[in-house]
Amino acid sequence: MSDSPSVASELKRLIKQSSQYLTAMVVNLGLGFVSFPILTRVFSVADFGIIDLVQKVFLLLTATSKLGQQHSALRFFNRENFEKNPEESRRYYSTMYLGVMGMGLGVTGLFALVVWALPPTILMPTMSSLLLFASILILLRAVQSILWSFLRIEERTGVYNVANVGLRAATILAVLFLLPRMGASAHTYFTATMGVELLIVSSLTIPLISRGVLSVGSFDLPLFKSAILFGAPLVIKELSYIILDSGDRLLIQSFLGAEALGFYSVAYGLSSYVSTLLILPLELAILPIYLRIWNSQGRAKTIEFLSIGLDVFLMASALILAVVAVTAHDVVLLLASAKYRGAEVLIPTLVAGLLIYATHVFITAGLVIEKKTRPLAITLFYAALMNVILNMILLPKIGLQGAAIATLISYAFCTIYQARVSFQVLPLEIAYRSVCSYVLAGAGAWAAGTAAVFSRPLFNFFGKATISTIVYFVFLLILDRRSRQRAGLLWQIVQRAVFSNRNVVVA
Repeated sequence: MSDSPSVASELKRLIKQSSQYLTAMVVNLGLGFVSFPILTRVFSVADFGIIDLVQKVFLLLTATSKLGQQHSALRFFNRENFEKNPEESRRYYSTMYLGVMGMGLGVTGLFALVVWALPPTILMPTMSSLLLFASILILLRAVQSILWSFLRIEERTGVYNVANVGLRAATILAVLFLLPRMGASAHTYFTATMGVELLIVSSLTIPLISRGVLSVGSFDLPLFKSAILFGAPLVIKELSYIILDSGDRLLIQSFLGAEALGFYSVAYGLSSYVSTLLILPLELAILPIYLRIWNSQGRAKTIEFLSIGLDVFLMASALILAVVAVTAHDVVLLLASAKYRGAEVLIPTLVAGLLIYATHVFITAGLVIEKKTRPLAITLFYAALMNVILNMILLPKIGLQGAAIATLISYAFCTIYQARVSFQVLPLEIAYRSVCSYVLAGAGAWAAGTAAVFSRPLFNFFGKATISTIVYFVFLLILDRRSRQRAGLLWQIVQRAVFSNRNVVVA
């Protein structure tokens, strides 16, 4: 497979935009590294688990209120048409924004009514009070989703990144500000969160009003219906994914209690840092790029672009999993404290599942391009159902590791099924021999990292990670011919850059 100039330029664009998103993710991760140890130490294990559980409940309800419109906003955007016809632009923005706001208001009100009506025998008064108090987050996050979509499809990565980092930083500062005044409780956490998210929604909405693209009179019902028809199957997809990703929290709470939920929430939270750094930058940047390649250069170039991207992703994933496996114990001690000791055994299994599922940004491109969203929804529904059933079987037998194993199996099933369906539309090329090399190199890196032992957790983390990384690339250069070719090409580029700079200096 050759890297044609056009595909190479789009890959550079993907790398550039992904790196911009990645920069924000790194900053957010740094903020998480600062806040996570504080929050896990300030809140009790049970309170930390309850906060995570409430967040997952709101995530499910937010997805319901959006009805997939964040995806419709990406698919129905037409830059060239909007630049020529401002009225079309106003119709698009007004319909998407006001439609989501209306649905968010409806779901928030219905949820508050149901929680208020539930008797104490079904929902404890303390939990009912917390859910009612923080329910406005459902509306705020529904509106946020459409605002993020606007920034993505306009490729305004700078504003997107600043807003995301600002949201995270301001929330942390607000929580720390309120802790000594309100005490370490879930109410304190959600008070700070609601205030900051209201500020973010307002700050991103005001520029739209200033641009003149938001108007109640420009709301277009036929466009809204079309957007609903496109996004509705993706609602099932999104809800299924949330159940697949978060449904185990409710079952853990039911089978094992709040303390176990706290342990699992910490393990999953730490695992999510890995997926956030690797997956989100790609997911945010890749869709506009491969849609543009499809429209301007056709099917073959799109397949070439996605196949190369998938191969590089698999190579990186094998290394990441090896590093995670050898450093999980030290990460738990450093970021969560010794009271969460034991959670590290869950992390490699969870990360493996998350990395397997992450390949969907490449393998499902054909279905997105052809607007065949129903198979995605069906696949995730089956995977979510499998996850629930496996949790119900495994949790009573082997405890929290059962939830992690259920997650891994369900994600693997989902990915294989999606590939099977999507490749019928847009078959990507997978270099299976190279993939085997990545697996073997990852195993060698894990063995080398496991054998290394240093005196303190911080030294242990960096020492094991460094050794594993070096060993991985050594094995890869030995085992994989394409990796040697890429390394040689990279070295030539570096040499040309160095000698070019020298010539400039001499001249």
